[in-house]
Amino acid sequence: MKLFIAEKPSLGKAIAHNLPAPHKVCTGYIECDGGKVVVTWGFGHIFEQVEPDFYTSDAVPLNSKGKKKWRFDELPILPDQWKLAPKNEAKEQIKVIRDLLKKADSVVNAGDPDREGQLLVDEILDELHWKGPTQRIWLAALDEQSVKKALTNLKDNAGYRNLRDSAEARSRADWLMGMNLTRAFTLANRGSGVLSVGRVQTPTLRLIADRDDAIENFKPKDFYAPRIQAAKDDVSFWAAWLVRDLDGVDTDGQLINKSVADAIARKAQQDGKATVSAFESSEKKQQAPLGFSLSELQKVCSAKFGMSAKEVLDVAQELYETHKCATYPRTDCRFLPEEQHDDAGNVMSGLSKLGYADAVKGASSSLKSGIWDTKKITAHHAIIPTGSMTGSALSGNAQKVFDLIVKRYLAQFYPPYVYRATKIVLDAASETWTASGNVQVSAGWKALEGKSDDDGEDAPVSLPVCKKGDVLRITETDVQSKQTKAPSRFTDGSLIEAMSNIHKFVDDKDAKAKLKETSGIGTEATRAAILETLLKRGFIERKGKQIISTPAGRALINALPDVLTNPVTTARWEDILSAIADGRVSASVFEQKQREFVSELVQTAKKSQINIGESRPSNGTGKPQKKGPKCGVCGKSTIVLKTKTGKDWLKCESCKSAFWPSRDGKSCGTKWESR
Repeated sequence: MKLFIAEKPSLGKAIAHNLPAPHKVCTGYIECDGGKVVVTWGFGHIFEQVEPDFYTSDAVPLNSKGKKKWRFDELPILPDQWKLAPKNEAKEQIKVIRDLLKKADSVVNAGDPDREGQLLVDEILDELHWKGPTQRIWLAALDEQSVKKALTNLKDNAGYRNLRDSAEARSRADWLMGMNLTRAFTLANRGSGVLSVGRVQTPTLRLIADRDDAIENFKPKDFYAPRIQAAKDDVSFWAAWLVRDLDGVDTDGQLINKSVADAIARKAQQDGKATVSAFESSEKKQQAPLGFSLSELQKVCSAKFGMSAKEVLDVAQELYETHKCATYPRTDCRFLPEEQHDDAGNVMSGLSKLGYADAVKGASSSLKSGIWDTKKITAHHAIIPTGSMTGSALSGNAQKVFDLIVKRYLAQFYPPYVYRATKIVLDAASETWTASGNVQVSAGWKALEGKSDDDGEDAPVSLPVCKKGDVLRITETDVQSKQTKAPSRFTDGSLIEAMSNIHKFVDDKDAKAKLKETSGIGTEATRAAILETLLKRGFIERKGKQIISTPAGRALINALPDVLTNPVTTARWEDILSAIADGRVSASVFEQKQREFVSELVQTAKKSQINIGESRPSNGTGKPQKKGPKCGVCGKSTIVLKTKTGKDWLKCESCKSAFWPSRDGKSCGTKWESR
C-alpha cells in the first residue's frame, strides 16, 4: 500500500480525487484504487515544540497557575535534545496515521510546496519512526490537470532534506529567541507587563515605530518652484525652472527663498520669450508588470481595496484550496517557468468559460513577455489562474482578488502599452526650463485595467512639436508654493513591501547593496501573521488603512538592545535560512550561532533596568472624557480617554505622554503609571 500524507484535509482530498477509483471515505483517510493507495492528512503541524518547563528542573517553584516561575536562574534555556509533543486536538489523527504507517509499503510526503510543508510531514514520519521508502509530490496548483501531472512526477523525498532543515532551523531559532528573551526582558522589566520578544516581530515593530517617530518629529519646509507658460502657435504649456546652484537653494536642491523665486519668474515675464535648446519626442513601450508574488498581491489589494495582509492571504489560500482556481499563494516569485507557456491556451480557454471571454479576446497565446524565465523560479512560481474552478461562484473579496490575478496573467499575452514621450528644454532670462509630457498611442495591456486611480501617472500632457532654435512666446509666469511632506504612515501593503525590501531602510552602503540582492524580514508565509501578532499584543493598532505603533510598542523598542530590534539582523538570518535550504550552510552551525546570540542577550537583560507596563491597545481617537491629574513627565494637564475595551487612559496635552492604570494603585505617586 502507498500512503500519501497531506498537510491538511483539503489537500488530501484534492489528491485522492485524482487517484484511481474506487474511493472509500474513512475516518481520517480515504482509500483509493481498492485500498492499494491511501491518502491521509495532518492539520498543519500536529506536533509542536514543548514548553520551556520541560527543559527546566522540577525544583523550580510553581506560580498560582501551576506553571514553573520565570527566573533568571534557569536562563538561557538551551535544549540538549529537542522534544516535540503531539497537539491535544490531533491525537486521534496521529493514531490514524500511525496505524496506516504499519500497513504501508511506501509513503509520499504531500506537504505544501515550501519549507514548512516539507517539515511538517517529515516530522510526522520522524516522530512515528517511519524508516521505509519515501517520495515527495510537489503541488503548485490543485486543479485536476496540475495534480495529475504532479502524480506522474514523484521525486525522492531525500532530495528535499535541506528544505526541511531550513524550516527546522527557523522553528528552533524562533523558540530560542522567543522563549528566552521574552522571559529575560520581562524579568528585567520593573513595570507590570510581559515584554514579548520575537525574531521577526520585534524588528517589524521597530520599522513601524521608527516611521511614526519620523512623522511626529517632522518639521515641514517651505520651498518654491518658478514656472513659465510658453506658447507655440495655439498650444500653450507650462515649463518648470531647472534648479541650479545659487543663493536661496539649500543642500536638498530646493529653492527656499521666495524673493529669489519671484525675481526669477519676474525676469522671465519681462523677457517675454523662450528659445528651444532641446527637443526630444519618441514612442516608448511599457511591458506588462510581472506576475504576483504574495507580497505584491498584498500590496496591491491593500492600496485598491483596503484589505489587510491576513485577509489577502486567507482569500488567496481559499482560491487555491477551496476553489482550485489559482496556484499556490505563499510564493516570493513573480516569474513563470518557460515550459508552462504551452499551457496558456488551455488556461485562457478555461477563463473564457469563467466570465473573462472579452478579456481573453484581446490576448494572444503566441506572445511571450518577460515573465517567462525558468532561471528565476524559486521554490514556486508567480500566482496565476488555473483556468478552472470548483465550488460556488466567487463573491466579495474573493472575486476582487481573483480578478486581479486573472488580469495580471492575461496582461502577459497583450501587446505593450505604447506612449509618446516628449521633452522640451527652454532657455529664458538666462535660466533653463523644462517640460515633459506623455500621450498614449496604444493602450495595450492597460486596456485590461481600465482607468486606475493608483497607477502613479499624471494626467496626459500633450506638448507641441518643436525644433531646436524655435523662439516661443512667454504668456504667463508664476511661482508655486510647496512644502516638504512627512513620510506616510505604514499600511498593510506598504509594511509588507518594507519587510520584503529591507535594504531601503539601511544607511550603510555595503550592507544595503548586499541586502538588496536577497534579504527581507520574515517570509511570504509568515508576514501577515506577524502583523496580527503585534496587533493582538497591543504593540500596534490600525486606524483605517494606517498601521501605527502604540505607546507600549514604542517603549518596548526603546528599551531593547539595537541588535535585537535592528531589521538588518533578522534579514541576514533569513539569508542564512535560504542558504540552508540551498545546501550551502549547515543548520547546526546556524543553531549554534543562535544559541550564542541568545546567551549574550540574556546577560544583557540581567544588567538592564526597564520600566514598561503591560501593553494595552488604544484607538487614540476617543473623545476627551474629563481632565486628568498632572502629567508625571512634564507637569502639564492630561485628558482621560478610553480604549476600545472601555478602560480609561491618560494622554498629556503637552508632551503627548501616555499613562495607564497601575495594578498596585501606587505607581508614579498616583493610580497611573507611565508607558
